[in-house]
Amino acid sequence: MAENLTKAFQRFDLSNKEMEGIDLETDDVLAGIEECKLTLVGRIMGEKVANLTGVKNYTSHVWGYPRNLQVSELGPNVFQFNFAEEKDKEKALNRRPWVIDNQLLVVKPWSLGIEKSTEAFHESHLWIQVWNLPIHWLSKVVGFKLGQMFSAVKEVIIPPGGGKEGRHMKILAEVDISQPLARGTTVKFNGNPIWVEFSYEKCLDFCYKCGIIGHGDKNCKTTVEKEYNQREEQFGAWMRAGNIMASPLRASRTVEESILEKVEPQKQKRGGYKRK
Repeated sequence: MAENLTKAFQRFDLSNKEMEGIDLETDDVLAGIEECKLTLVGRIMGEKVANLTGVKNYTSHVWGYPRNLQVSELGPNVFQFNFAEEKDKEKALNRRPWVIDNQLLVVKPWSLGIEKSTEAFHESHLWIQVWNLPIHWLSKVVGFKLGQMFSAVKEVIIPPGGGKEGRHMKILAEVDISQPLARGTTVKFNGNPIWVEFSYEKCLDFCYKCGIIGHGDKNCKTTVEKEYNQREEQFGAWMRAGNIMASPLRASRTVEESILEKVEPQKQKRGGYKRK
């Protein structure tokens, strides 16, 4: 920061009074620091620039109309949310993620210089549905293990019902959104692999070319080198939760078949099956 100022000063003929500046003491900023303890800073990760009124109306509604919530604009798609009570601030944090106009609103507790940082908003909470799991893998233990694909796992939910597409689990994870969204992963049990699919809730805007949240295909600056016979779009609408498009990555043969091939002969040898 000091180096940048020095370079800027060299381009202007500043007076001695301008150059001397003002020194602040710790006591001078204590009141502001105390106020910021009840502050969240949010950045909207997208190409569409939101307006202050729209953000204020949206956050007031989804956060349950907190008493005396003050919303200020700090820059393009960067906002400060000042709460009157700690419980309201914690509610906004604990119920993440937040999506406004199909764009992710990443909110973080205030820290020194966070409003100028983009890296501070690279980690975000996302709800991820996990599909193509054998039903005996639908447990929180498995969910937290699968969550190793992400920065951290906050919660695992096993929905009680199913549907034509089968059953799934949901993971609330902290995800590095500066990287391409994970389309899924290969999970092995006894050396036998199965492809597990991820789909993301709330239909965030992300690029089908590079898989990163915050921009579309037309404005993608990433150069993607693909090999012969690879798809032009490596990511797609099948990654959106609720989309009826089937994933092109889904394997036709499940791990269940592979497991049974090994387990059943062993049970027969041990007398595991009784013949009538």
